[in-house]
Order: sequence, then C-alpha cells, then structure tokens
Amino acid sequence: MRAYVINLKRSPERRANITAQLATHGIDYEIVEAVDGRELDLADPEVVNSIAPSFRAAEWFLPTHVACAMSHLSAYRKVLDAGLPWALVMEDDVTIPAGLPAIAEAVAAQLTGAEVALLNFDSDQVVKVSGLGTAELPSGHELVLPLDVHVPVSAAGYVITREACERITRGALPIRAKIDDWGHVYDERMIDGLRCVVPLAIMKDPSFGSTIGYYADDSIKARVLKLSSRLKLPVLKRAVARRRERIWRKYRQVEYVNEPVVSRAPRDAHLPMPGVSDML
Repeated sequence: MRAYVINLKRSPERRANITAQLATHGIDYEIVEAVDGRELDLADPEVVNSIAPSFRAAEWFLPTHVACAMSHLSAYRKVLDAGLPWALVMEDDVTIPAGLPAIAEAVAAQLTGAEVALLNFDSDQVVKVSGLGTAELPSGHELVLPLDVHVPVSAAGYVITREACERITRGALPIRAKIDDWGHVYDERMIDGLRCVVPLAIMKDPSFGSTIGYYADDSIKARVLKLSSRLKLPVLKRAVARRRERIWRKYRQVEYVNEPVVSRAPRDAHLPMPGVSDML
C-alpha cells in the first residue's frame, strides 16, 4: 500500500523523521507538500471562493484549517491520478509501528465503496464503538464501527478508498468544515461509512506540536512552545512532550457497547451532490 505523507516545506525535521520510519518499515510513500497556512492569502479571489462564508465566520476559524483541508485534498487527487484502489494518508508527526503495513492492508481488504478507516483518532468524549460486526486485524487490533460517526476526529493517519477520494474531492469545495470532521463528510454523502482501528494503529509523536497554531502568538503557551522549539533544550522539550501525551490520553477513551450501528447502511452514492447554496 502506498502512503501519502503530508509535510510542510518548512518542516524538514518532521520530514526526515517520518521518511526514516517509512524506509525502516518498507512502506512505499510519496510526500505531499502541504499548503502553508502562514502563506495563504485570504484576499486572493481563488482562495476566497474555495472557503464557505459560514466556515470563515466561525469564531475558531484559522487560515491553517483551510490549508490543512487543501493539503489532504491534494493527497486524494494524487491517489486518483495513480489509479489506486485505496491508500494510506498520514501527517508527518506520527509514530509508525512495525506492524503497520500488515494492519493497513488488512483494513483495506475490509473496506467497500466510499469508506474511511481511522488508524488514529481522538475526541472530547468517549468514543463508543459497536462490539458487533468487528473484524480482526493483525497484531491484536480490531476494525470497529463507531456508534456515532460525528464523535471520532483526526486526520493523523487513515486508510481511504478510491471512491471516497473521488466523492470528497468532488464535494468538499467550498471548504465548510475541518478536514477531520468525518461526521460532516458523512452527512454530506461524501463517504458511506467510517470505521476505526482499536487500539490505535498509529500514534501522534508528542515531540512534535501541531502546526495549526491554536494559541495566540502572544499567549504564554505559544511563547513556551516557541522557546522549546528554538532552544531545543532537552529538559524543556521532554516536559512539553509529557504534557502533550497526558492531554492526548484524555481524548483517546474508547468504550465497546453491544449495540448495532443504525447509521451504517450505505447511502445512495448516485444521489445528486447538494448545491453550493445548500451547503453555505
């Protein structure tokens, strides 16, 4: 399986780290140069037309959210251009386990139509998954169905089918949600279903921070993170990494329940895509 790895040109350290892991595990890959939110011109008419007004009006909106979405869409187009039936899409701040190639292949064999399987996910609430209809995967992992596709989020690493790539690239513009809002993607009929791998098959590397830029530049947290990155002090870097790991653990809670997934029935892929005016 080919991996498409999203990496900012200004992040050579991340690129070196992820490519070394991919080479170690013998994973075929292509680097997808990410759109840089710092350089995104929100006054450019082409950029303006690619963003839904409702998305830009959200109080949490950041240009990096648009850049992230554009980067993943670029990866999907590469999958389509290569004629692949499915692919592994990853961001550059993850840790790849030795068994990932076998897990990803086993996941792909289970997917049909327009589906996405998250190898990493998190949530601000417990992710409830059905204990019914699970599929065994290598290395003690399982492919499961979340009871609510709106709960798990993350675009750190996932397997995506060709049909999902086709429908998302066709329906995602103008951008009106974060790229990891899979519930939105499902509601808009761009995918038929979402699955999750448990335990997580890919972990985020706590030594790397998010490039989204959630904190204001003048905030204490932003200053500490910049200081840690610039000075590269081992003690400070380890402290920041431990803090990230503690936070991530809180958002990786999974609960099995013996309930069927009512919304699992595939949606009609031939229904017309909603018009732009319907989606704003």
